[in-house]
Amino acid sequence: MARDTLETLIRLAGSDVDEARRGLQQVLAEEDKIRADIADLEASIAAESELIQRQPELSGNFGIFLVRAKQRREALDAALAEVLPRVEAARDRLAEAFANQKKYEIAKQNRDAAAAEDEKRREGIVLDEMGLNAHRRRND
Repeated sequence: MARDTLETLIRLAGSDVDEARRGLQQVLAEEDKIRADIADLEASIAAESELIQRQPELSGNFGIFLVRAKQRREALDAALAEVLPRVEAARDRLAEAFANQKKYEIAKQNRDAAAAEDEKRREGIVLDEMGLNAHRRRND
């Protein structure tokens, strides 16, 4: 009964680990997307700056572009600041779920080892009894 209970707890804890891992992957994907958007924005600013240096006559709208790029960067920075605590929380949930699973696995290992030791002890008693009985028969 206890063995089945521990196996059930291990399976449930494994499900919790899987769920926490998926949650972490989801928020990490959000973080990666934001970081990629920031990199794209920086590349866009660099490309526009290079274009303006080669063709100064196009510089009329560059100021507006920079203002909007700055606003976009601020929005992306705010989104990143919002997602980073969620990443840490998801990592903490995963670590906690994994620790729970390991706790049940260790309990099962300890219980299995104790059962094996008990079985070994019982076999020793039986063998000792058989040896004593054989010794008595020879001496009788």
